[in-house]
Amino acid sequence: MTYALETRLLQRRFGGLIATSDVSFTLPVGGRYALIGPNGAGKTTLINLLTGVLRPSSGTILLNGVDITARRPDHRVAAGLVRTFQINQLFPKLTPLQSVALATARRMGLDGALRQRLDANQAVVQQSMEVLERFGLMDVMAQPVATLAYGRQRLLEIALAVACGPKVLLLDEPAAGVPEAEREGILTGLAALPRDIAVLMIEHDMDLVFRFAEHILVLAAGAILTQGSPAQISADPKVREVYLGHS
Repeated sequence: MTYALETRLLQRRFGGLIATSDVSFTLPVGGRYALIGPNGAGKTTLINLLTGVLRPSSGTILLNGVDITARRPDHRVAAGLVRTFQINQLFPKLTPLQSVALATARRMGLDGALRQRLDANQAVVQQSMEVLERFGLMDVMAQPVATLAYGRQRLLEIALAVACGPKVLLLDEPAAGVPEAEREGILTGLAALPRDIAVLMIEHDMDLVFRFAEHILVLAAGAILTQGSPAQISADPKVREVYLGHS
């Protein structure tokens, strides 16, 4: 079976410190997975290994069955592995439509469109508006990004990632810093993701994790402690001990 994303015995050492230890997991096409664990468990290191920011000391990363372990980050994006960040990576002076149009034009191989007016290519505009509509951002598509509520900015970052045409989407704490009143919008946006995109989400908001994920990986001390359905993870005494709390 070919998986959307697979790691085999992935390890990263920093001198004598083992940040990730023989991490092996599979993410199926269309999977909705979450990665949880206490601070210092190695979650960020793992995401950086998957995206090429860090090179593994050993092990293999496969994207749709193709070995991408040695590929550069931009080559991984082109192959369909896209991420969002804990801190927004947006263009504050652009509008949401302009921002998504940049990603859409690049995905379509229309680099020349980046130097033209948006209305110079109706295909770019149409596809960009479809992405914005999916995430409920049409009402703010012409406003400067800097003026948007933070929750809408987080949604825009997910929309930008989707506009890149991912096969696998890595969401790094999409609800980080989002006020409680705006978090439902994040969940609604995640529910709108196309089912052909496999998703791996890192998140500390357990309510969001258990409402979104179909399968949860628990990382502790750089290794996968356990994995399973939300019901299995919430009932696992090992998980309650290291992360969720005994209550």
